[in-house]
Amino acid sequence: MRRPPHPSVRHDGSSLAIDSFRVKREPIKPLKLPKPARPKRRQSFLPLAIGTTGGVALATIAFWFFQDQAERVVAGRADRYDDIIMDTIHRIDNPAMHAVMEAVTQLGSHAAIGTAAGLTALAMLRKGRTQDAWTVVISTGGAMAINTILKNIYQRQRPQELARRIKLPTSHSFPSGHSLLSAATYPIVTHHLVQDESVATQAVAHTLAGLIILSVGFSRVYFGVHFPSDVLGGFAAGFGWLGLTSLSHTLVEKSAES
Repeated sequence: MRRPPHPSVRHDGSSLAIDSFRVKREPIKPLKLPKPARPKRRQSFLPLAIGTTGGVALATIAFWFFQDQAERVVAGRADRYDDIIMDTIHRIDNPAMHAVMEAVTQLGSHAAIGTAAGLTALAMLRKGRTQDAWTVVISTGGAMAINTILKNIYQRQRPQELARRIKLPTSHSFPSGHSLLSAATYPIVTHHLVQDESVATQAVAHTLAGLIILSVGFSRVYFGVHFPSDVLGGFAAGFGWLGLTSLSHTLVEKSAES
């Protein structure tokens, strides 16, 4: 029996011919590597930097501490350490210290806080950040409203016999409004000013802002217009409100993106 002949095979450059069938060789495509992920941009607005988890944690801890201080004040358990701290601070009495404290205490006034918040909001509006600007306004305005409400709820009398150098305000003592407004406003204002700087610069700026907030509270005790427990209550309420502001702003931002 005769075998059929083998199919003729010939090489032809870029193709291989087997009888009438031609198999083309596909050019090899270069392997595409995935692009490296870009590092996440630092948040330019403090409430977003604090975020949802941070906002919940900050508000929870701060308001818990405020409630604890309020209970101590109402029950009279804060009087002991108030007297000890005020007696210690009031031993400091010199003209240079008075001048410094006069300037520092003004930083916590409604005029100074309102001006700082207003200028920050206007700067954000010029950059088209309308929602951020509204958050600053609501944060500061809300802090002022909360301060008035809490003072009227607790109605603590000021330390009239210990006041010195400045006129004793007519409003109630607990919590300290200067301390509350400073804690709720200056962190946002400071972050806006240094948002495009390095992490180290931002850390220094926020540290200075923290020192200013603490100094404002100290000045209120120094002049004898607030008890130390008033200042601690003001800090707690202010940071608690900052936490709620951060939480609400972050949730609104996320819902707008989705």
